[in-house]
Order: sequence, then C-alpha cells, then structure tokens
Amino acid sequence: MKRIITAILLIALIGNASIAQTPKKVKKQVRTETRTGNKSYNKKHYTDAETAYRKAIATDSTYYKSQYNLGNALYREGNYDRAAERFDKALQNPTMNKKERSHTYHNLGNSQLQSGLKKRDGQGGGMNDFQKAVTSYKESLKLNPKNKDTKYNLSYAQKLLAQTQQQQQQSQQKQGGNDNNQQQQQQQQNNQQGNQQQQQQQQQQQKNQDQQNKQQQQLKDLQKEQQKKEAERLLNAVKNNEKNTLKEHQNALERKVDSRIEKDW
Repeated sequence: MKRIITAILLIALIGNASIAQTPKKVKKQVRTETRTGNKSYNKKHYTDAETAYRKAIATDSTYYKSQYNLGNALYREGNYDRAAERFDKALQNPTMNKKERSHTYHNLGNSQLQSGLKKRDGQGGGMNDFQKAVTSYKESLKLNPKNKDTKYNLSYAQKLLAQTQQQQQQSQQKQGGNDNNQQQQQQQQNNQQGNQQQQQQQQQQQKNQDQQNKQQQQLKDLQKEQQKKEAERLLNAVKNNEKNTLKEHQNALERKVDSRIEKDW
C-alpha cells in the first residue's frame, strides 16, 4: 500500500486577523488555550491537545486556527470523519490566507482518504470518501500547484477511486446474477408448487369421481335387488293365483261329475 503523505502542520498564531475585533481578554484566553493545545500536540498528547483546542473554540468559534489544529489532533487520534468536519469549518473562514487554505484542503483530503480506507470492503465501500479526497487535493493544488506531496496523494486517491468503482460494478453485476438466480429458483419453486397443487386437484377430482361412481353403482345394485324382489313377488303371486284357479276348476269338475251320476240313477 502506498504511504499517504500527511503534511499535517499546525498553523502559527502570528498575524491572527480572525480575532482582531475580539476583546483583548477573550483574545488572550483563545491564544492561551490554543498554545496549550499546540504544546500537547507536539508532545503527541493528542487527547490533551483536543481538550485545549475545544476550550479555545468554545471561547471563540470563529477562530479558524483552533478549528484547523483540532482537526489535526482528531486525525492523529484516528477520528477521520470528525477531523474532516473541523477542516471544513476552518475553510469557511474568509480570513484564511492562500497557504493556510492549501494546507487545510490537503489535510481535509487526507482525512477523507483515511476514512475511505477504513470503509473498504471489496464491494465499493469508501468510494464517496475517495471521491471527496480527490476533490480536496485538486483544490489544494489550485492554491499551490507545486506541492509534490499533494500530487502524490491525489494520484493515490484517484487510483483507489478507480479500484473501488470497479469493485462496486463487479459487486452489482454479481448481485444482479444472484438476483436472477434467486428469481429463477423462486420461479421453479412456484412452478413446482403449481404442479403439486394441480396434481392434488386432479387427485381430489378423481377421488370425488370414484366416490360418485361407487355411490351410483350402489344405487344401481340396490335398484336391481329391489327389482329382483319385486319380480319374485309378482311371480309368487302369479303362481299362487294359478294354484287357486286350478283348484277352483278342479272343484267345478268334481261338482259336474257328481251331478251327472245322480241323473243316471
């Protein structure tokens, strides 16, 4: 990995136009707190330096040098997003000279670059920070075109930006492919469920048809049985009727015979 050239510099307190109109007592307090912060910073006691710079800003928030130096302390502590916020606030002060503004843009770019590196995930993370870093370095070079450190960092940021953009595209394409596969799998599952439902419906219809056929067959069998019984009843009735008729006929013949015998006597 390329080495990021930080070029983190504290802004001196000489010629401070930003607090020229501030009451002497307040001005003195701001300068005292800022100097205290600078001493801690130079000793690499960045937390103590942060505390001192914040006290100075609480006294006069328009004092851009405390904002700038607080950004440096936060950067050294690894709080890159918060450091970038402080550099942004420092740049809002119109009294900052060209050299100071160039340094501030450079350090702002460093903060944004480091923030992007922390967010890299191989899928496009940190891309917005790298884009911001490129913009900040370009602004710094407009004010100081010969700064080799800024040129170096700009080149590095552009390279990271291109890599991250490519990673994001690949991630999106991969995600798109995964989405298509998921859609296909979901469609297959839907088709399978549809086929299963259709089979179940067909099986239920066949079951209902079989049940209906069975009921109809049972009804037919019952009707046949009833018809058979009715035929047997009618047949028995006919047989009984024929027996009675035959008996009556026999009786009539016997009566005729008897009568003829009596006449012969």
